Amino acid sequence: MRIRARAARLVAAVLSSAGLALTAVGNAGAAPLDQRSGVITWAETAGLPPSYIFPLDGSATAVDSNLTFLEPLFWLPLYWYGSNAHPSRTLNPKLSLAKPPTFSDNGKSMTITFNKYAWSTGAPVTSRDLSFWMNLMLNEKTNYTYYIPGGWMDHVASYSTPSPSTFVLNLSVSYNRTYLIDDVLSELFPIPQQAWDKTSASAPIGNYDETPAGAKRVYAYLNQQSRSLKTWDTNPLWQVVDGPWRIEPGSGFQTTGQLTVVPNTHYSGPDKPKVAQFEELPFTSTSSEFDALRSGTIDYGYLPLTDLGQIHTLESEGYKIAPSYASSLTYITINYSNPRYGPLVGQLYIRQAMQMLINEPQYVKTVLGGYGRLTYGPLYAPRSSPSSASGRAHPPYPYDPAKAERLLESHGWSVPAHGVAKCVKPGTGPHRCGKGIADHTPLDIPLTYASGIPVLAEESQAMQASFGAAGIKLLLKEEPSTTVIDDSYDCHGEPMAKCSAHSPTLSYWASPSYTYGPTYFPGTTLFVCHDSTNDGNYCNPTVTALAKKVLTESTSAAAATLRRLDQLLAKQLPDLWMPSAPAEIAAISSKLAGAYPEGTNEYFYPQTWSLKS
Repeated sequence: MRIRARAARLVAAVLSSAGLALTAVGNAGAAPLDQRSGVITWAETAGLPPSYIFPLDGSATAVDSNLTFLEPLFWLPLYWYGSNAHPSRTLNPKLSLAKPPTFSDNGKSMTITFNKYAWSTGAPVTSRDLSFWMNLMLNEKTNYTYYIPGGWMDHVASYSTPSPSTFVLNLSVSYNRTYLIDDVLSELFPIPQQAWDKTSASAPIGNYDETPAGAKRVYAYLNQQSRSLKTWDTNPLWQVVDGPWRIEPGSGFQTTGQLTVVPNTHYSGPDKPKVAQFEELPFTSTSSEFDALRSGTIDYGYLPLTDLGQIHTLESEGYKIAPSYASSLTYITINYSNPRYGPLVGQLYIRQAMQMLINEPQYVKTVLGGYGRLTYGPLYAPRSSPSSASGRAHPPYPYDPAKAERLLESHGWSVPAHGVAKCVKPGTGPHRCGKGIADHTPLDIPLTYASGIPVLAEESQAMQASFGAAGIKLLLKEEPSTTVIDDSYDCHGEPMAKCSAHSPTLSYWASPSYTYGPTYFPGTTLFVCHDSTNDGNYCNPTVTALAKKVLTESTSAAAATLRRLDQLLAKQLPDLWMPSAPAEIAAISSKLAGAYPEGTNEYFYPQTWSLKS
């Protein structure tokens, strides 16, 4: 069940596995272009088609349908992690555009030497293409999903291109070298300066990016072109690629999300495509995807959790069924800025009561069919395990409806046998409802969840029942996934005074909700004050300080800091923890060779797949 929704920030549980590991893989050959034949079909996430093609994504477009299943087909990251058969989160120099970096000046200076790659125009991929990316990214960093105020992007001292194959990045702060490799360099994408450095369709190619004003104009143009989905397959910008694929010109993309890609004949890397076409097919619901799977029109799809009883049937029809778990986190986002409901969800005791009414073990057993992992905090497990590190034996707030009800009553709420609790002791003193909660305020809270994903509907309805029994009226609303994600950012960075009372309060768009790529270093910035992915505006100065501190500490010191951070966030409940479904339960046709379930690295390898004769 592939319902991952957004690539998020660096989150992990331990530093013991954070040492740099370099993994080499073999280079499978490919048939000459005139011998390639056949079409492989692949199912997109239900309700989440591609929506943005320019690989400098903002938070609202940083979804897997763009970051994982679209952009890397065409434009390669500077460094690649893992491989098709071994989807780990360790740097893989064999698949990377550059050799592993060398460090100097106590880690402040990094020298990057490019391997020999070419653009589809025949021009080489050079350090100038990386400086082009850096110029656009740093001048538009507040629009980049991985920007953190006060983070490494704010400490870039300089960068230079001593030669076409050499790039030097200098920082003003010394960071942990593993962090630099796993999080800083993993975020960089060389992009074709010789084709994209322009400010309009009619403008000549220039060096506009080398001034702040020019970089902003180039970014504005590329951003605008990226949002014009209907022109993706006709726009010459998007035909200049260094990855293994390119959009089929003229008929390769439909605004419904259907994508057809063909081999990039000038691709100079390993694992060249082995078929003539690769198609990504959109679906409005998991049930429609499953119907297509049963009809045999999908070579690589996914089994919805609601259809686990069909595993043996699919296996008899020649499909390999294999679950996979991403490095991920599942939770319901809380909007702390909503002027109507923010005062309610801003009270820790109310969040504690809500968490005590979420029966995670039962959801795993009944809704997720036994697949899934418990989530009781934000930090995920070591790289070798799919289990949640925060799925501790004694969670801070286990399911306990009676205790949840007593907690509300002890803070000034009258909880009737049937109906909605009301505040009868307003104020901020002991045993009072809390700041901003008026006398007789009802305890009703809206929850918007994504349509087309039965798991979310079942869990939301189960919560509505358990919450209601304890006096909390959960107001359910169903919207398309993209709407839920976009609307969760309605008040991003805004104080309560500027936020609309109609903005979402609780938002639930996927399970898992976040995947952690391309940032792999243990730590967390997801709940840092004012972070670009902190859509609910949670802000705890202690959390922010600990999350930033871990980046510059020694390995042993950082491990202790991470434990403190994990324990603090698990208890503070910045969002409501939910169990995580597998990233997918893959259904892979027996006629496919070289196809593996997706893994923890959030990368995608259709160029390694082939059709059996």
